[in-house]
Amino acid sequence: MMRSEITSPMKQLFILAVIGLLAGGCASTSDSGSKPASAATTSGDGYTKDKDIQRVWLAPGFDFSGYDTLYIGPAKYAAKERPNEVDMRTWAIKYLTTAYADRIGTNKLFANVTTREDDPKPGSKVLRMENTIYEYEKGGGGARYFVGLYGGGQPVIKVRGQFTDGEKTVCKYEAWRSGESAGSRLAGVFMSDQNIQQDDINDLALDMSDFMLRTSRHVKK
Repeated sequence: MMRSEITSPMKQLFILAVIGLLAGGCASTSDSGSKPASAATTSGDGYTKDKDIQRVWLAPGFDFSGYDTLYIGPAKYAAKERPNEVDMRTWAIKYLTTAYADRIGTNKLFANVTTREDDPKPGSKVLRMENTIYEYEKGGGGARYFVGLYGGGQPVIKVRGQFTDGEKTVCKYEAWRSGESAGSRLAGVFMSDQNIQQDDINDLALDMSDFMLRTSRHVKK
């Protein structure tokens, strides 16, 4: 839905919906976007529910410390391919890697965080991160207008990843985001699909950076 097509009556309906939400309390987010409240439970397959990363597994004794370089490979795409999502999908695949590199680079766990495979110096201790988008939707402003407050029309991105040390897998995770920001829920109809999904990817990357720092026992918190 184009902004020019949003009529005055439609705006009034939107405002009434916002007032209704504020009066009745914020609705809970959908399963695609909700974040677990604690990191206390472990599933039968060994995955733990972190407060920010929905499913994570760590090899015994692994804690992200002791590496010179984190290499983040190009993200892969294994979700459904819809013809109306080509441009957004192409952007999201590239941006996911960029966002991870930028956010993780701020936590000072690694002297070097790179997306260039030839960057690590010979003999350096390298941790590799690989990510795959396994579910994806670009969202839609029309649906957000009517049910965006409750998650309808929000972009969806679900990512499955792993960290490897040489041939050994030391960490695996699954995480997802869908309209995490308050703005995407309350005023998502006035935001582009890309802006909302960019916020979601940034949120995921920042939470991954925080998770890695919290997990590392050998770095001053």
